[in-house]
Amino acid sequence: MIIKRMVLHNFGVYANTNTFEFSAEKPVVLIGGLNGRGKTTILDAVLLALYGSNSFVYTESKFKSYGQYLRAFVNKVDGTLYSYVDLEFQLDSRDTENYLVHREWSATGQRTYEKIKIYKDGEENAFLADNWSMFIENVLPSGLSNFFFFDGEKIAKLAVEKTNTQMKESIKTLLGISVLDRLENDVRKIMLKNGNRSGDKLDIKKLEELRQKRDRTAESLADADARIVELETQLLNLGKKIETAHDGYTSKGGGIVAQRQELFAKRHSLEMQKERSKENLLERAASELPLNLVKPMLVNIQQQVEQEHENKISQLAVQKLQATFKTYAKEEVDSSKAIQNFLDYVVCQSDMADTKPIFGMSNTSLHLLKALTENQLDMTAKDTEKQIETFNDVQRKLDEIDSYLTVDIDEKALAKVYKRIRLLERQKLDIEVELESLFRKRSSLNGEAISANSEFNRFAESMISEMELNDDSERVLKYSHMVINILDAYKIRLQERKAETVANTMTKCYKKLANKKNLIDHIVMDTKTLDLTYLNKDSQEVPKESLSAGEKQLMVIALLWSLAICSRKKLPVIIDTPLSRLDSAHRLSLITNYFPHASEQTIILSTDSEIDKHYYDILKENISDEFTLMYDDLTRRTTIHRGYFMEDAQ
Repeated sequence: MIIKRMVLHNFGVYANTNTFEFSAEKPVVLIGGLNGRGKTTILDAVLLALYGSNSFVYTESKFKSYGQYLRAFVNKVDGTLYSYVDLEFQLDSRDTENYLVHREWSATGQRTYEKIKIYKDGEENAFLADNWSMFIENVLPSGLSNFFFFDGEKIAKLAVEKTNTQMKESIKTLLGISVLDRLENDVRKIMLKNGNRSGDKLDIKKLEELRQKRDRTAESLADADARIVELETQLLNLGKKIETAHDGYTSKGGGIVAQRQELFAKRHSLEMQKERSKENLLERAASELPLNLVKPMLVNIQQQVEQEHENKISQLAVQKLQATFKTYAKEEVDSSKAIQNFLDYVVCQSDMADTKPIFGMSNTSLHLLKALTENQLDMTAKDTEKQIETFNDVQRKLDEIDSYLTVDIDEKALAKVYKRIRLLERQKLDIEVELESLFRKRSSLNGEAISANSEFNRFAESMISEMELNDDSERVLKYSHMVINILDAYKIRLQERKAETVANTMTKCYKKLANKKNLIDHIVMDTKTLDLTYLNKDSQEVPKESLSAGEKQLMVIALLWSLAICSRKKLPVIIDTPLSRLDSAHRLSLITNYFPHASEQTIILSTDSEIDKHYYDILKENISDEFTLMYDDLTRRTTIHRGYFMEDAQ
């Protein structure tokens, strides 16, 4: 992936519209800014544009909802409370397809909702917008994104005695193990549920405790309030999990599955429309439409027939005059000579204009022929053109629907995600029911007694039911234990195959970065725990506490670098404040060995004290674009300027 352009509108400290244009001619993009000028905001914007609510920055945040997270970024300087982020990129440096992600939102209402639009090669693509989560997960899974987009200030925190839990989860995602962990967790829940069932039939003590609880009618209001706060917190956390699960369902093609029946119905309707259009075209072809091919000939025929009709009328007129003259000549002998001469002249003229009859059409046939040549053929041709346009438009829509219906979807994976969503929603419903009960309990102590009595009755009924189901529970427990043992063995074998590759790659990366190249000879990753062990040339362990803070940070960078390499994905690397805790030797190592080779595009967000004039000169030959973030205290906004700390970089 190569980022070509990014636009921030009223986003964080970036008031109004601010644009980054990247040429990508060389691997490094250098963006400089003092602390608080908006460097980290750039990293947040990229993750937000790509992943939305799936961004690890949001999921790790303290915001209770995605809407609150978006609202926190709205810059209020211009008073519109409207923000958007655009991210334009190509999937590969040799790829000609251009993608633009546009996310916009407003803080004018009580709730904040996001709108997303996707443009491919300049044209809006509604299908990609509906299924963007699935598309971007195929390009760069959100679980791997922290290998490519990371904050240097947080890197040192990852260099702890044992590999960071979050990093382990990311490694498992890379190795394909996280899905096995989720499966094992679900099986353990089944075991716990059925294990509880097995003991319920003898839990008389619990039943007695519930009976005593039912008899107690005075619990303080403070206890009820504390329980309500606890349940509301659980409800908020469940809401975030459900939101994330829905995004995962969509990313795996759930949106298409939900639309499939609608698409099939629409396709059937279009097929019917196509057949009607086809029948209309056939009707045109079977009527007067083909006569358009010989229209000039029909015009000639019309002219000939009209001449024939004129001759016929002329002959009839002459015959009528001659008959009338005979009667007249008997009565007026003196003037008959002159009239006879006139009649002879008329006959002569009629004979000269006489046309030999060819077609002998009737007046009705001539009228129909004139209607064809003067109007009907042109109207039929235009109507046929419209029918052809309709037919082609329907065919184009059919082709588009067929392309959607041919998308390959893993139905089993979707079913698992859907099952998890249903489970979370049931948990949420249970908490909402209990909350409602607690509110009633808070307003009335009598409500507490009713609730306790209901709980006692449910438990008693549950005990009776579970006693009947005990045999089934034991069988489920037996096979669940077998499944967990099989999963554990498979995970170990899978980790053994891939962990060694990651460790060897990390060793190579670390040796490129470290100054004390003899201190650590190779790195080993435990195939079960994924913990890292550092060994010297004698294969003796090097204690992690013996490493300096800078060496620990380099070790984590080496881990991130190796994981990015092992993922085999050609993606940009974005590093925020990468050198803040490194000494000069380690800084030089990163600048010469890591930044130019980390990716096809490496975006560095640095202060002037990290990459100063000296390091800038060393890195200059690999820099494609450089910017400086300037903050105005009066307008409270950051603007973008070309050049890296312009005066210092000269």
